[in-house]
Amino acid sequence: MQWVLSAAKRVATSHIKVLITGESGVGKDVVARYIHAHSPRAHAPFVALNCAGLSDTLLESELFGHVRGSFTGALGDKKGVFEQAEGGSIFLDEIGETTAAVQVRLLRVLEQGEVRPVGASRVLTVNVRVVAATNRDLERAVREGSFRQDLYYRLNVIRIAVPPLRDRREDIPLLAAHVLREVATRGGPPRRLSPEALSALMSYAWPGNVRELENVLERLALAATGETLDVFDLPASFRERPPATLEAPLFDGLPSLEQMEKRYLAHVLEALKGNRTRAAEVLGIDRRTLYRMMERFGMGEEEG
Repeated sequence: MQWVLSAAKRVATSHIKVLITGESGVGKDVVARYIHAHSPRAHAPFVALNCAGLSDTLLESELFGHVRGSFTGALGDKKGVFEQAEGGSIFLDEIGETTAAVQVRLLRVLEQGEVRPVGASRVLTVNVRVVAATNRDLERAVREGSFRQDLYYRLNVIRIAVPPLRDRREDIPLLAAHVLREVATRGGPPRRLSPEALSALMSYAWPGNVRELENVLERLALAATGETLDVFDLPASFRERPPATLEAPLFDGLPSLEQMEKRYLAHVLEALKGNRTRAAEVLGIDRRTLYRMMERFGMGEEEG
């Protein structure tokens, strides 16, 4: 994480576009805010938008704004995030979930610095810095045709990869202490972790990363009865589940990359007891990609 923050600080002083990659919950938004806070644009707005889960019409409205009557429910004019963030920075989270139609419009904005609100005839010139983030493999998405190559190159001028929490376990004590302090600051009871509880936290695989850590500790801090959070206050999964580690059989016999991919997929599914949703989170892919991988390796039936 020291490298991540150092890289973020170096690029912050420029106006260059940044693509932040990493699994869901690792803190990509925190890195984006860090870049903005250390940039010449720090005095101007920082506007974040999650691109996932919105229809094209709603997403275009959020991005570019709309005029009254441009679609059903457009009862008045609305500024999009590009206009809201004038002079500042825009954080486009889950950029890999956008459709081809939205990607075309985004590319035009990045190339020309102009936006056209939905249903408007006017064109607005905007001055913003774009920081995008994704938990998907955009290079693979480009190869598969689900993400535009020209947009990818526009966004991926500088890439910062945020590692998953299981790969930076030394951060867990610091993050845990920070979360418990925040809970106390907001009026919650003061709490601290016993050595055994902290050891259990550091042995956990954290498929939901920092977001999951925050959620677990906030619930514990409010629900526990004692000032010290012990290992028995943690959910059962923290006491029963071994840490996710790579075992020697994964590497036996100098396997090919494809064999390694199959072995690791089987390892993750076994460690998570066949939970495909959590397996997809650990692997940093969506469930459909996971199902395609399982089908390719003939694992659909046996993994249940």
